[in-house]
Parts: sequence; C-alpha cells; structure tokens
Amino acid sequence: MKYQNWRDFLRMKCFVRPYAWHLGLMILIGLAGSALGLAQPYLSKYLVDNVLIRRDGHALVVSAALMFAATIAGSILSYVSGYGYMRVSASMLLGMRTKVYAHLHALSPRFYARARLGDLVSRLNGDVAEVQRISGDFFLSTVTNVLFIAGSLGMMIWFDWKLFVVGIVLVPFSIALFRLFQIRMNLLARELRQRSADIGTVFVETLLGFRLVACFNSSEYELERFRGRNGSFVSTLLRFQSTSMLGQSVPGTLFTAATIAVFVYGGQQIIAGQMTLGTLVAFMALHSRLLSPVQSLMGLSASLSSGRVSLARVLELLDTPIEVTERPDALAVSAVRQSIAFRNVTLLHDGRTVLDDVSFEIPSGTFSVIVGPSGGGKSTIADLMVRLLDPDSGVVMIDGADLRALRLRDLRRTVVLIDQSPYLFHGTLFENIAYARPCVHRAAAEEAAQAAGLSDLLQRLPEGLDTVVGERGLTLSAGERQRVAIARAFLSNPEVLILDEPSAALDPERETELVDTLRWKFHGKTLIAITHKPALASVADHILYIKDGRVAEHAVPA
Repeated sequence: MKYQNWRDFLRMKCFVRPYAWHLGLMILIGLAGSALGLAQPYLSKYLVDNVLIRRDGHALVVSAALMFAATIAGSILSYVSGYGYMRVSASMLLGMRTKVYAHLHALSPRFYARARLGDLVSRLNGDVAEVQRISGDFFLSTVTNVLFIAGSLGMMIWFDWKLFVVGIVLVPFSIALFRLFQIRMNLLARELRQRSADIGTVFVETLLGFRLVACFNSSEYELERFRGRNGSFVSTLLRFQSTSMLGQSVPGTLFTAATIAVFVYGGQQIIAGQMTLGTLVAFMALHSRLLSPVQSLMGLSASLSSGRVSLARVLELLDTPIEVTERPDALAVSAVRQSIAFRNVTLLHDGRTVLDDVSFEIPSGTFSVIVGPSGGGKSTIADLMVRLLDPDSGVVMIDGADLRALRLRDLRRTVVLIDQSPYLFHGTLFENIAYARPCVHRAAAEEAAQAAGLSDLLQRLPEGLDTVVGERGLTLSAGERQRVAIARAFLSNPEVLILDEPSAALDPERETELVDTLRWKFHGKTLIAITHKPALASVADHILYIKDGRVAEHAVPA
C-alpha cells in the first residue's frame, strides 16, 4: 500500500474546514476547563498551609467553596466542549462517508469486477469511522492536554524545581518504551483491518450465494472457512490488545515509580523543614494528574497509528481513478433523432480484448437485436451506450455527437438499460417500480405494472403493490423480476431502451407478448434487445451479429 504517510492526515482538512469556527470555539471552552483544573492544586496548597495548619474556619469555608465552584465550572465547560465536538465529529463522519459513497457510485464495472464487496463495506463503515474519530478527537485532546501538561510543569517548577527534576527524570524512558510499543501496534493495526475485511468478504459472499451453498451442501465448509477467518481476526486482535495494554501499563509503571520518588524526596524535605506540607500536597496532586493527559497523548499517538492505516484504505478508494467523467462544457441531449453509432470501438479488460474495432449503426425508431454467443461482448456494447464504460479507442455517438461530450444525467435519462439480472431492492413492488421516478403517483406505477404484464401477479398478492419483494427481489421469479424492471423503464419513458437478455426467463408465448408490448409502448422510439436466442431476431427491424468481440454480420430483415 503506497499510503500511510503522516501527511495524509492533512487531506482531511477539507472535512474539518466547514466546522473551523465551531472547532475553535470548542477548543477555547476546553482550554478554559483545563485552566480551572490547574487552579485546584494551588487551592489545595492554600487550604493546607493557610487554613488547616492555622485552623482558620472562615478561610476553610471560602477555600472549599472556591474548590467546589472550580470543579463545577470545569465539569460544565468540559461537557460543553465535549458535546460540541461530538456534534462536529458526527457531521464530519457523514461528510466523509458521503464522499466515499459518491465516489464508489462513479466507479466503473471494471473496478467492481476486481473489488471485494465485504472489503468495500469494511472501508465505508469501519475505516471511515476510525478516521473520523481520530480527526475529530485530535484537536481538542491535543490542545487541552498540552495546555494542562505545560501548565502543570510550570507550576511544579514554581513550587520546587528540585522536586520537579525528581518527578520528571523517568519520563523520557517512559516515552521511549511507548514508542517501541507504538511501532508494533501500527503493524498489528494494519493486519487487523485486513482480517476484518476478510471476514466481511466471506460473510457477504456466502449470504449472497446462499442458494449455491445450500444446493451443494457446503454449509459446513463455509462455516469452517468463516471460523478460520474469524480465528485469524481474534488472534490478531488479542495480539493488538496485549501490545496496547503493555504500551500503557509499562510507561504507567515508570510514572508510578516517579510518584513514589517524589513522595520520598518531598517527605524528607518537609522533615528537614525546607518545604511546606501544602507544597507537597499540591505538587503530588499535579504529578498524579499529569499521568492522565500524558497517557492520553500517548494513546492518541497510538490511535493516530491505527487511524493512519484506516486512512490509507480510505484514500486508496478515493484515489481510484473515475473512468467515466463529464466534461465541463458537456452538451444537453434529450432525443435520438438519427442513430446510435459505434466507430472503430476497442475495449480491453485486464489485458483481454473484449471488443475489437467494432463499427455499426442503429437507426433511431427501430427495434434492433444484437445476437451472439455468451462472452462475445454484447453486454459490453450496452454498457458503452449508457457510459458505464468508455472505449479505450474509437467513439460511440448519438446523432453524430460523441457520448463523452454529452451530459451524463441527460444521457442516462435518454438511454436506459435493463440488465439481464435486474436488481430489486428490499422494499415493496411500488418502491421498486417507482425507483425511476421516486415522486410518481401510485396510479402511474399501477399503469406501468399492468403494461409490463404484472396484472396476474398483483391479483395473486393480497397486498398488491405494497408487497415486500425481499432482498434482491428473491421472492419473485426471474421473469417477474424482469417485468418489474420493464415497468420501471416504462415510468422513466426513455428515448432508447436497451434490454439485456429480456426473454431469457420467458417461454416463447411470453416472449412474443413481451415484444409486442414493448413495440406498442415504445412506438416511434428505439428498442435494442441483446440476446443469444436467434428467434428474437426474426421480429427485429435491424440485426447485429457479434462474435468474439467483433461484428460478424450486420443485417436488415427483408
């Protein structure tokens, strides 16, 4: 992985910048809370030396009231700054997730052919949340803790510089030890993220392929594979946690030793009459409270190491090039008046030629069929027509205009593709049909469903269009899912409708009925059917034969 540079965190400033004033205010409030925290040890010194030893009852009440007021005020300020930071942190999380999610939407099918779904989910959820947590906590924790440490050290020197030297001498050794543990934690954090992604991949793959797992009696095999991945994750997690705990306890032990040394030396100074009891009490209070912010900064440093790994995984996604982009001066398009044409189009995938110098023209207003064996490049032609992909060479045109010169939103409103295996969301039939036009009236969705041949299905379902179709529409048959996708296309009412294997799940009678419906519904518009069944070509106005990524024959039926 080419990332994991500390400077990568600077790229997060685009998410922090919108909240700069809010963050600054929360930091100032946090600093005020830290300053009140520094006042309490001094009040303890005053309480011991000027109140208890002198037995001044009035001063005792005043001192106690001041300490109580400082504690309450500090708690309120800490709550306000912490809550404000939490709100900003949540907004940053939404911004980062939205940016990554939007980027994933813009990537081409070539990316998803190589990517693992479980790994993508892990990055979008776990890694983005980790980066957000580190970015959100860093400023407040760093500034307030540094102020408290600096103030504590200054006051300790002011109380007694010799006692300060005794208390601080072991700190460099503690930091050096922590650094050793931090390097180890950085390596384990990287491994832990990968193990987590491996679990997610197995989980998603086996659930999506549950029919295959069931048909081949592979449940035990998949459970064993899942246990193996989970075991690797747990093993790495235990090593990470063990290193993390040692990274905190060993430096903490050195701090404890320093505290004992302060107590012994300070006690000797009091016995010798060279230090007041209040000074030692205040010094001990500062020294004991010094451990927490130092450990917090150390923990933050460790979290930064872990966050750096997560950031690298997020940046790897964000830096994945978007193949299909829109030009700033892109042209509007709303109709196809002449033709869709391919001119010397070549497209490669992982070094393999999918389309090789393909040229053809489909006249507008016709019913055209692209025929050929599986794997011949037919579906790739459809992807090029809606710009899910761009050719490596050559040009795809509508009415003589390069698709790359047109607005993407306009193009995909004008040209609509129905995949061979249409995707349905876990929702109602109405929600899936209305996906093309979310604000459509129910009557229009019902009309589209009836036109797509779903009347019999709706009559059998007690809840009609309100029936939940399940994940990926698996409660419906393949043909019914195809008809839902066609109803969705009817609502979008495109100028060009491309159907990839529209009759694969239909018998000949239903196939003829579907073609007649489509030709009636899209009369005067362009229909393109991609199929491996030559029978469908017999009713076409225009036929294109594709084999091995090349145009084998181009015909117009008599």
